[in-house]
Amino acid sequence: MNKENLDRILEEYKAQPVGSGYIDIIVKRENYRTFVQSLIENGFKIRSISWWEWCNQEKECEYGLGGPESDYYNGWFAEIPIDKDDLSFDGLNNKEMIEKTLDFIDNKSIKFSDEMVKFKNSDWLLPALWLKVPEEW
Repeated sequence: MNKENLDRILEEYKAQPVGSGYIDIIVKRENYRTFVQSLIENGFKIRSISWWEWCNQEKECEYGLGGPESDYYNGWFAEIPIDKDDLSFDGLNNKEMIEKTLDFIDNKSIKFSDEMVKFKNSDWLLPALWLKVPEEW
């Protein structure tokens, strides 16, 4: 596990940290499965997941509070105002960690005042991963 390898993985999967450091790393839907797998197989631990709305000219923000423009795509991200989901992987091997993380993302539901949004049924809801890395990174 090293910082250069992590930065390479982020670039490869077009995953974008919000601000500095390695928390709130937003990844688009087409890349999240292989991104999670690559992170865990390379020794990185995912400690939490937050949720973001993808917005662009075709889909204006409805739920998010705003956030950064994408470094890779034509649009921007808006943070969903809910608590992050903390994960626990005590005693699991890499394969089990990958399965548990992907299952959690795939089955995420968010209750808004007038509707329930499921990750599986929305193309705009994106996960953002919080990694456990040394503080000096």
